[in-house]
Amino acid sequence: MGTGGSGEWWPYAYSPQLQSFGGDLIDRSDYKSAKGVLDGPEAVAWATWFRSLVTNGYMAQKGGTSPNDDFLNGKSAIEWDGSWDAAKNAEKLGDDLAILPPVDLGQGPKIGGASWQWGMSATCSNKAGAQEYLKFSRKNQYFVDFAKATGTIPATAAASAQIPGYQPGGPYEIFTQEARKFAVVRPVTPAYPYISSVFEKTAKDILAGADPKKTLSQAADQIDSNLKSNNYYAN
Repeated sequence: MGTGGSGEWWPYAYSPQLQSFGGDLIDRSDYKSAKGVLDGPEAVAWATWFRSLVTNGYMAQKGGTSPNDDFLNGKSAIEWDGSWDAAKNAEKLGDDLAILPPVDLGQGPKIGGASWQWGMSATCSNKAGAQEYLKFSRKNQYFVDFAKATGTIPATAAASAQIPGYQPGGPYEIFTQEARKFAVVRPVTPAYPYISSVFEKTAKDILAGADPKKTLSQAADQIDSNLKSNNYYAN
């Protein structure tokens, strides 16, 4: 499961599981509160299940430094991972590698969607210049270069056609298909980096045995306090 990792991996890897239970990191109707979605009954059910993976011996509370190495060396049968390790796994395991679809934990399969984004503030002092950069950054060659450098899913169909394995019928086309069907983008708010850090600590505390309901309630309160103090809005 990659529980030895840190940072953005935690919301990327585990908030889709939370969302498949029916919870979320924030109420997406207005992006002004995490109450009721991060600490509601669905979220508590996710946290209880998440902790049970440790208590039942299915995964380590804190895994090794490289879950991909553990997988390739036969220490684990299934690896919860991103597309960036697919080519390495296929090279080592060949036809023995099975790429599985995400699991439906109650409210449909979910996977993390979207890497970091560029945007323009409504109060930008040079809107024309910012818009020119945004147009420039959307050239297909940069989508191709980014996907090749990171091993992540190409952002467009045109880019996919230029990445080995991601072309129609390729072995990694499943990733683009799943992204179209199941991806949930990170919360569209400037508060996301804070939300991400709170979720990481909360999930680690839950795996360590903290009370799910109390811990999630504290996390929602922390996020709401941050949203209020910074006057964050979705737009």
